[in-house]
Amino acid sequence: MKIKTALSILAIATSLFAFESKYLPGYDIQTKCDQVLHKRAYDTCYSYKWKTPKLAVYKIDGEKLKSSSHYSRKGLTFKPDYSIKTRHRSYTRDYSRTGFDRGHLAENGSFNYDKVFQKETFKTSNIAPEKPNLNRGVWARIEKFSRIQAIRNKSVSVITGVCGTLGHIKNSVNIPRYWYKIIFKPDGQQIAFLAPNTNNIKRDAKMRYFLVPISKIEEQCNLQFVKNN
Repeated sequence: MKIKTALSILAIATSLFAFESKYLPGYDIQTKCDQVLHKRAYDTCYSYKWKTPKLAVYKIDGEKLKSSSHYSRKGLTFKPDYSIKTRHRSYTRDYSRTGFDRGHLAENGSFNYDKVFQKETFKTSNIAPEKPNLNRGVWARIEKFSRIQAIRNKSVSVITGVCGTLGHIKNSVNIPRYWYKIIFKPDGQQIAFLAPNTNNIKRDAKMRYFLVPISKIEEQCNLQFVKNN
């Protein structure tokens, strides 16, 4: 009886910490979200403690990327997300003069065919501190690679996330230790990248150096990606 009770409690706890997204059907992401944000272009698992997202889940539409006109990001600025309570919210000023970029989880480049979607990616609930050499170097190429995969496969589902801590910038915003991205192709294959949040990465570093099995991300970030069918 005690064993059955313990298993029941474990099952309830697991279900409470399972994050699901329509952009990645068939998977449960087992991690604790303080607030789930359903945007038009992506879903976000947000951490009150970190004042950043833990991860964003979205689909990149390769057909729209290939055939649509694209809007410039010129004039776009980061805006607070007022759906998050003030005490848990981050602001663009928190990043000023900290040595960190405002790193997108759901990246602008994958949604710049739609002005509304594009603006959503500039919510502060979609960013975390990212070192410039990572953000403007290999990570930018990994983002471009995900768009190339979407065009080749018509669409892909993507999880971009952060985990761990290297301290804080202003307003107690967490500095993640790692950034990761997982690309889910329609044929069932996955391509995963995990990168340390450091300026020690050369801007011309090869993407292959950051390829990892998904299990490595699960281990480093204390979460699980579980197929539910």
